[in-house]
Amino acid sequence: MVKVRHTKRETIARVQAEYRALDRVVRKLGETGLRRPVPGFGARARIARERWLGKDALAHIVEWKRQALRGVRREASDADLRGQPIDRKNRILYERWHRRPAGAVVAYHRSVHRDIVRALRAKPDEYFRDPPRSPQWPNDLIGHARGHRERHLERVVGALAQRRSMGQ
Repeated sequence: MVKVRHTKRETIARVQAEYRALDRVVRKLGETGLRRPVPGFGARARIARERWLGKDALAHIVEWKRQALRGVRREASDADLRGQPIDRKNRILYERWHRRPAGAVVAYHRSVHRDIVRALRAKPDEYFRDPPRSPQWPNDLIGHARGHRERHLERVVGALAQRRSMGQ
């Protein structure tokens, strides 16, 4: 596996770029789009006939960013998630956020991002450089978020645009 030495500037720039891309999708979706089901999302953690919504996908992304923030700050991991298999962790995160309004999830998304940027800026250059890491690092702040944004939330944006173009 290829390892690279990251820089503070490029890492923060990549984190910011993914946040902006995700926030653009969130704005396009709006409250209505965030309340729409996301086909296929949460498949391994869902119970039968349950449909996870756009806001659930956003909450999932943000909660994993929050877990990464805990790592940056060297805080203990979320006690509710510790020791759980990944599907159970995702289920716990879903249950934590599903009943909350979309606006609360969006506010959390923006608040966590501000905390992430503050925490990264506070780190010394060595934190980013040593040890060498995967080119995708920090994955939960960039790659994991991008994957769910592209596979799930952007599909909802596309479906909404298609419905609008058909006059529905």
